[in-house]
Parts: sequence; C-alpha cells; structure tokens
Amino acid sequence: MFAGRISAAVQPASDEEKLRVTAEVYRIFEAKCADCHGSHLPKPKGKFGYVLDLLRVAKNPKFIEPGDPKESELFQMVKNNEMPGEDADVPPLTPEEKKLVERWVLIGAPGDLPSTLPAGHPPATAQKPEAVPAPFFKRLLGWFGKFHPLSTHFPVALLLTAVLAELFAWWMRRSEWTLFVRFLVVLGALSSIPTATLGWLANFPTVGGSQLAIIYRFHQILGTTTAMWAVVCAVLICSAECEEGSLERRRFRGALLLGAALVAITGFLGGALAAGGLDHYKF
Repeated sequence: MFAGRISAAVQPASDEEKLRVTAEVYRIFEAKCADCHGSHLPKPKGKFGYVLDLLRVAKNPKFIEPGDPKESELFQMVKNNEMPGEDADVPPLTPEEKKLVERWVLIGAPGDLPSTLPAGHPPATAQKPEAVPAPFFKRLLGWFGKFHPLSTHFPVALLLTAVLAELFAWWMRRSEWTLFVRFLVVLGALSSIPTATLGWLANFPTVGGSQLAIIYRFHQILGTTTAMWAVVCAVLICSAECEEGSLERRRFRGALLLGAALVAITGFLGGALAAGGLDHYKF
C-alpha cells in the first residue's frame, strides 16, 4: 500500500450482516486456507499462520485494505485462484465464496464472530469437498522435485571450488592446477543441469503474489541461468588450451567469476525461500 493513499469508503452494513458475513468468511478460510496457514502448524506457509485470526488479518495492510477489494491482496489471490495454491488438497473458492470474501472486505473486514451462526444461514463450506488426487505422472514429477535442495550442494561446491583453484592456478602458474580447474568446471556444469531441471519440478509452497512467490520465480530463473552459464564456462575451458596469460584464459576467468556471482545470488534466494524471507542473514 502506498503511504498517504486515500482509503476507499467502507460500505455500511448492519451488525447482524457483519456477524453473519464474518462467520461465513471464517468457515471459508477454515476449510480452504487453514491447512496451509493455520496457527496449529509448526511452519505455516509464507510465515502466514494466522488466517483464522480475522482481526489480525484485517489489520495487516499487506493483505487487506478495508472497503477496497481491488487493493486487498488476500482477496485478489482468492479471486484469481492463486490461493489455495496448486499444491493444496482443497479446490479453489466457489464464485459464491468469493463474493462473501469480497463483501467482507467491502464492509470493513470485521473480525468479531458470533457465538453461534444465525438460524437460516448455514456455513458456506460446512462440508469439506473431497480433494481430487493429481495424476500419477504429475505427482511423480513433483516427488522428483523434492530432491532439488539436496542436488544443489554438489554443483555449487564444485563451481566455487573451481574459483579457488583458478586463483591457485594464476598464482602458482602450474599446469596441474589448470587441469584441476577444468575437471571441476566440467563436472560442476554437468551436475548443474539435473539440478536446474529438478528446480523446475519442485513445487515450493508460496502465496501467489507474495514476497516468497516473487523470490521463488527469481530463484528459478537465476538458477537456470547459472546452470547455462556453467556450461558456457565448461565450453570455454575445453575449446582451447587456455594457457595462463592468454586471451582465452582471461575470458574464461571472467566467465568463471561471473558464474560464481550467479551461484552466490541464487543460493541467497534459495536460503530466503527456506527461511521464509530475505532477512535470513539478519544479525
């Protein structure tokens, strides 16, 4: 939200309607969102574990702008079927449920719940629909994607060690170190290909449009770019002798240093995904 922006006018509603709509929205969130963002979870997705605390949700300007559904990210996510996410075991909200959430925002996103639901107003999602299992092939690919974090350590270690070995090769000017650098870069490039592939198969749980979702997308793109650049480095060092002092060696060294920077940035974003935000190095 932009500072100083004029808030939209909250639509008037009777106390009875506020209680009824709030109760309906609570039941919707309980059925469709609590499995991923409930307070009972040890690690709620996106560090958003209070979806059923409607007062707290409404007070968070990142999620709700009372009276303005267009500026309320939470409503936009459910409207565009970004939440529940693709990995959730429940279907998206129905059109009727979306209208209830929109109405809740329009009347100011109240958080007070009635002790019991008013008669004649059954919960919008009293029965949790049975989840339709994903096709076997899709579940198999998603299972392979779970090995992405494990697979990253090997190419990262090889490529960063190659930078250190290249420093020794430049300092000592020994052919043995040059051959060692070639071995590290080629092996690192080859292992980075399956690692990047597994990264695209991984289904990291994020809230659509949230900071983690943006980090996840950049991590995927940079990870793929890093793997491709590692292959470029391998081609450079294998296509010529790359003797110390030669133009080819300087080109390779520059490419290797750029690759190391890509590895570092991609790793930083991966750590942010695991820790739930960009402040994971905060002292």
